[in-house]
Amino acid sequence: MTTALLLAAGNATRLGEVRNEFAKANVPVSDTTPLRFALEALRDAGYRRVWINLHYKADQVREQAIQYAGDLEINFLYEGKLLGTGGTLLEVCQRDFKLPQLMLNAKVFGDFNLRQMLDSATGSLMLHPKTDSANFGGLYFKPNLQIAGLATKGLVIGGDHQCAVYTGICSPHQLWVDKLHQARKKHPNDLLCMIRHGLLPAIAQDPTHAAAVLHRGDWCEISTPQRIAEAAKWLQSTASHAN
Repeated sequence: MTTALLLAAGNATRLGEVRNEFAKANVPVSDTTPLRFALEALRDAGYRRVWINLHYKADQVREQAIQYAGDLEINFLYEGKLLGTGGTLLEVCQRDFKLPQLMLNAKVFGDFNLRQMLDSATGSLMLHPKTDSANFGGLYFKPNLQIAGLATKGLVIGGDHQCAVYTGICSPHQLWVDKLHQARKKHPNDLLCMIRHGLLPAIAQDPTHAAAVLHRGDWCEISTPQRIAEAAKWLQSTASHAN
């Protein structure tokens, strides 16, 4: 059964006063929320089970997830202390005894194709070349789409490498989980980052295992009030074109 991990536990510290009322996953954006958008996109793409991690305003996230789950089977992972993206992936794998086919951050909007990720090999990360990586940072990749490493903000990549922003959507690889296990043993109390503690050490061991899936359509995320407004504008434009 196809399973996705939906990351919804962030503290939303950059949202300002909005976070006083809403978890980031529950922020109203036009006539939807990131959580509702993600659940509907997962269901439309053929996923059947979803893990959702909870922390800040956990009850609010849980209630809305149940409201919009439809026929999705929902499992919740409550994090009394944040685990980090890598720590959450590691914990879900331990509880489920298998990798989720997809990880998706519950703060993104776009016309991305999640079914495409379901058909992609494990170790695939969806990147967005149209977003300015100088402001966001990102991942750089070779002409054959092999992921080559992390590009920090302002970094200029030379040679034949290209850089694109990571969308927060990926198909995890077992090698990342193995590296996360190792990191947890060394640093049992630290937050684990899926990229820094999983992907990058895995690339150092096997440079061929991770690949970019380039999404050249629309993508936006809502970490700040300005980006919420941009996402709302995109959703309204999409709705008007559909009508």
